[in-house]
Amino acid sequence: MNFKNFFRNNTAMWLLLLLYSGIIFFINIHSGGIYSAQEGRAAIVARNMIESGDYSKIVIKGEPENEKPIFTYWLYALSGKVFGVNEFSVRLPSVLAALISIFCAAWLGMRIYGRTTGYISGYVLSTTFGFVNLGRIARIDIVLCAFYIIAMVFLYEGYFRHRRANAWLYLFYLAISLSIAVKGPVTVFLAGLTVLILIIMEWDVRKSLKMLWELKPISGIIIGLAICVPWLIFECSRSNENFFSDFFWVQNIDRFLGVQTTFCEGKRKSFFYYFPKLFAMALPWSLFVIPLLWQYRRAWRSLRHETWFLLIWFFAILGFFSFSFIKRGDYILPLFPALAILIARYVALEIEKNYHISRHWKKIWIALAALTGVAWIGIIFNWFTNLAEMIINDEIPHLAARDGMVFRDYLEIFSGSPWLTLILVAIALAVLFLLGKQLQKGNMPNAFGIFMVVLLMIFCFYYLCLDPISNRKRTTKEFCLRIQPLLPSDAVIGYVGSWVDEAVFFVNRDYERCGMQDVYDSETKSFKFKYIIADSDFYRETMSKIVDIDKLEKLDSTADDHHYPLTLLKVKE
Repeated sequence: MNFKNFFRNNTAMWLLLLLYSGIIFFINIHSGGIYSAQEGRAAIVARNMIESGDYSKIVIKGEPENEKPIFTYWLYALSGKVFGVNEFSVRLPSVLAALISIFCAAWLGMRIYGRTTGYISGYVLSTTFGFVNLGRIARIDIVLCAFYIIAMVFLYEGYFRHRRANAWLYLFYLAISLSIAVKGPVTVFLAGLTVLILIIMEWDVRKSLKMLWELKPISGIIIGLAICVPWLIFECSRSNENFFSDFFWVQNIDRFLGVQTTFCEGKRKSFFYYFPKLFAMALPWSLFVIPLLWQYRRAWRSLRHETWFLLIWFFAILGFFSFSFIKRGDYILPLFPALAILIARYVALEIEKNYHISRHWKKIWIALAALTGVAWIGIIFNWFTNLAEMIINDEIPHLAARDGMVFRDYLEIFSGSPWLTLILVAIALAVLFLLGKQLQKGNMPNAFGIFMVVLLMIFCFYYLCLDPISNRKRTTKEFCLRIQPLLPSDAVIGYVGSWVDEAVFFVNRDYERCGMQDVYDSETKSFKFKYIIADSDFYRETMSKIVDIDKLEKLDSTADDHHYPLTLLKVKE
């Protein structure tokens, strides 16, 4: 198929992008358990809404009702109503939001730079590791990302494309106002910061004031109030008027400023927290950033205003959350569409120029092959085990203990199948060699096509083979399904020492979230619950020193080295 002619076929282009991204995001999302806190919370709330028929409240015992707005939980409940409340239904809103973000990025890339760049933008975003990983699980932030890119598309079309306001601008204010009901006012600050910087960049007071007036801020405020005031009244009424203080202050302002906060043990994370995180999340495309910056190091003064629109969009989000007290990887999801378009523009220009690389690429390939061989030997002989343990013990900044556990799980997989690992490594190096040969000949279209096929194969292999194996130590589903028959339907479970939303969902029994004093009466030396689910480490190290262990019967527990170790205990008669 002729590469250039293919780009002229709109229907084929969009269908192929839908098929490609759909495979990556839908593959195997129906299995693996509900292993993140947000997924468990989404599943519990959706089930409670459906069973009670009351969709006006977020009901989840032991957790605050005002932590997030209700809008995204309606999406979970709607999906659960159609497909049943399970792994697929709680993840479906996130997957659809990710696909919407991909298509919006592709469309915006086309409007700014043309068909080729737009098309590649969709592929870049759909194969960015961090975006894919967060887009395949139930996360409110990926839904927020979809609303944000929709708003930014409307902002570009409504004003910045021709520097003249039109009806699309009102849709921008509509989308950004609706996004407040998804997660709060953060998108208003991000969009406002982007616009403010673009206005300041005019370097002329008259032009800046003219731009500000043409953006119709008064109309935007009216649209925002018309949408947000009824929503705020509803949220306050469903939460006994505590929503405003709990949500807006605790979940937004306090998280950003860190004023007397209890989040992250009251410790501010480094300003540079997102720099290594972003590089890792943007792989493999972050590897293109260095040659991109080098090639255009002298051209930044002559960049188009559309490019500045994307750059300011990107840096406004990165800067805003870098100053935030609380930092999490999913917070920066709304910057990925802008980054994808910028990288796609670079790739499209290289394709059009039929870029040739030097024959010295073989030296780099040899060095990479040598490093890969050393890494394989290190995995086989467990050289990286100490590194995993350091991460688990929080001795390495920017990485959480659970990251170390996942790293340890993958090390066990590869060390357990050394020859299969070697074969896969050899295949990967062979593909890289083939790519190098194509680039040396200047066959950029062929190299890009091969690269995208390889990425699709990697994602399929990862989510079909590696991720399910690793998930066995992240999900408590198997443990919960085992213990369900041991628990009477009217049993009330006392959870102590740990809180795992997934376990609450799959056990599906009434429960109380307890401290040790709520489970055990030290004066009468009696237990207040017949059945107890305890954190396994807490049971061994704390409970055994406080209570008479002989009064408890251990019925079952999760596997060794589980990420969420749990033990089911029964009080003896």
